[in-house]
Amino acid sequence: MNVEEILNEHLEMIDREIKEVFRGHDFPEPLYAMMKYHLGWLDESLREAPQYRGKRFRPTICLLTYKALSGVYTKALPAAAAIELIHNFSLIHDDIEDMDEERRHKPTVWKLWGIPQAINVGDGMHVMANLAALRLKDANVTSQKIVEVLAILNRTIMRLCEGQYLDMSFEEATDVTVDMYLDMISRKTGALIEASTLVGASLATEDEGLIGHFRDFGKNIGIAFQIRDDIIGIWGEKGKAGKPIGSDILRKKKTLPVLYAFQKAGRQDRQVLRGIYGKKRPTKGDVGKVLRVLERAGAKKYSQGVAERFEALAFKDLKVIRLRNASTEKLGTLANFLVRRSF
Repeated sequence: MNVEEILNEHLEMIDREIKEVFRGHDFPEPLYAMMKYHLGWLDESLREAPQYRGKRFRPTICLLTYKALSGVYTKALPAAAAIELIHNFSLIHDDIEDMDEERRHKPTVWKLWGIPQAINVGDGMHVMANLAALRLKDANVTSQKIVEVLAILNRTIMRLCEGQYLDMSFEEATDVTVDMYLDMISRKTGALIEASTLVGASLATEDEGLIGHFRDFGKNIGIAFQIRDDIIGIWGEKGKAGKPIGSDILRKKKTLPVLYAFQKAGRQDRQVLRGIYGKKRPTKGDVGKVLRVLERAGAKKYSQGVAERFEALAFKDLKVIRLRNASTEKLGTLANFLVRRSF
């Protein structure tokens, strides 16, 4: 199966589970409608209409991890729904913090309904994530295991917040290193992908060795995924990324290609970078200048190489697990895609 087929195979079952979480929550109706808009179920007029819903790859990874160990999906579905809701509430807040006006090829929640309402929508979706996890009881998961899953998810949310704080603080910092960047993305992006495999494995087995290898697989794929995201954010094709190309440069994000260029570019190019990143607000014209510096420094090739090194670490853990079935093969296919995707 290719990546699209794998994701489509799981998308509807994930969304059905999320819709069950929303069942009975309908007042005030616009609050939940805005959540459903962000999830891709409603259009800008809050009417049902086909929308791009995102890839749903985090909950898919959770389900595949669980199935690789158990042979079924059942007990992992509520946790997978919780993971997708956590991801989406964080995106709503992230769009506000970065002032991004577009997400998944459509206006962001704050752009349509204002920042105060968007904050409230994000907060509400955070709570819906916990309610989703509590549905594990209906899947005959023990109370002890439910508490364990909730602990993993809430620790993960704190790591997301830590990573987001670091990411925003790096925008004005002048001493950010590659190691600092890698630590930041292991929290901001890697943590939730790590949680996806950790929760899936924890629900399926008590074998700490297996759980640890699946957790590390998710962690390293999460880091590789964010590095690839940085590459797409700079060199991706307009219209594919779901948000404006060059926005990370305009916000002075210290992504891996930029950090590499600060270290390895020629003296004159480093001066250009310092001048642009020292501005209060870079201009669209500055984006082209930064792109030329990055290209001369070979920042794209370097960054992709780092992403592939983390991918290799992830596959090392998958190999050690010594499970050979359709689910582990699909996990490998997804991991390969996440490190080489163009959107």
